Amino acid sequence: MRIPCSPSLPALLAALLLAPLPDLPAQVPENLEVRERYREVVLGSLRENASATTAVLSQADGSRVQFRTERSENALYTLFLNQEDEAFPIDSSGSWVIKRSTEDGGFVQAKVFFRSDPGCFVRLFPMGGRTQMEVFLFGVPVARRAQLPMTFGSLLTSPFARVVELTRPLVRWELLLWRGAQEADRHQGEVIQRIRSALGGLREADDGALDEEGRYVRIADGSLQGPAGGLNCSGFAKWVVDGFYGPLAGGRNTATAELKRRHLELRGNRWSQGYEQARDPYFGLDWARNLASALGRAYGEAESGPESSDVRHLEYLEYREDVGYPMEELELALFLAAAREPGGFYLGSLNREMAGLPGQPVLRQHYHLAVFLPYFTAGGEFQVAVFDLNRESSLEDIRRRFAGHFVHLQRLSARGQWVAPKSFAR
Repeated sequence: MRIPCSPSLPALLAALLLAPLPDLPAQVPENLEVRERYREVVLGSLRENASATTAVLSQADGSRVQFRTERSENALYTLFLNQEDEAFPIDSSGSWVIKRSTEDGGFVQAKVFFRSDPGCFVRLFPMGGRTQMEVFLFGVPVARRAQLPMTFGSLLTSPFARVVELTRPLVRWELLLWRGAQEADRHQGEVIQRIRSALGGLREADDGALDEEGRYVRIADGSLQGPAGGLNCSGFAKWVVDGFYGPLAGGRNTATAELKRRHLELRGNRWSQGYEQARDPYFGLDWARNLASALGRAYGEAESGPESSDVRHLEYLEYREDVGYPMEELELALFLAAAREPGGFYLGSLNREMAGLPGQPVLRQHYHLAVFLPYFTAGGEFQVAVFDLNRESSLEDIRRRFAGHFVHLQRLSARGQWVAPKSFAR
């Protein structure tokens, strides 16, 4: 009896290339029509490529694409840029930037943006009869040396959907192309607007929070503040959480004394424990964990310990115990967390190693808190509302101000109505 042979590798590749594509988890805007129109220009001589005239062309679906070239000392760049609003940004979703050497005219790489973000792109590199790919998600490499069984030249006039399909076994495109959960994102937008509208009445104080009754008190000892009460970063994080907590607790806020509880059994070391009173190095971490626990109890969630709200397990990222993630990875961490579990907001405890008074050791100190509300727009683009010390900030601003820091994230549920906590000064 003759045993059938397995299909040859070329036959398998041919079948893969000719197979119909299933629906993608989210569609990246294509500019294939324009790239095909300029095929001879892009694949032709360097001189012909460089002298091509800038143009804006419409595709059959009504989308518009700008073609242009840019030249540097060592390279020629050919750009196919998808329109967003009235502009043609280089980093608009689906845009291609093709690089050629001006020394020999050879192709160096192609860069394709799969989200409208400068840190979300693939790079394609020619490798003989194949193409090599690397993938970046919010500036962090998530795939290296992925092999595509197509020549670089053929990919230049292929749909980006083909790149995705050929690398699905190697790249988690269903995650990278995630476009949000409509209902959760709509609710998140409402919460963000409510917080924004309530910021105007807040004042800043070096040591301030609202107690259970809405009185402005000093966190250190619980004493009442003066007539013009205010909040520090910890008090402000509490204020945001109390907006969810109050409607569930008869209008009362979380208890300040409870939030100050130190979890010596969960964090710290033999160096830090001797300075718990003098420097309180883990204040921000304990405060954030306690806030998450208090809100969880108000929602009726089962008690599972202060660390249960920690954001510890994210694809591509390495969590450091009681430290979290580098600030440079914050946007990616929030994207991954929001895609995995929509409908949450996050308290971030910013920390770094700091020197104390002369003779004291260098300790890692959690000394600042910020609030992050990630969401996806109606068009599927990822955004984060950042609230920091009684005002709205931005990821760019907070990354600049806290460059070199780490951020420890606590996830809290944003379900239910957010109501600005009532307050009065005595």
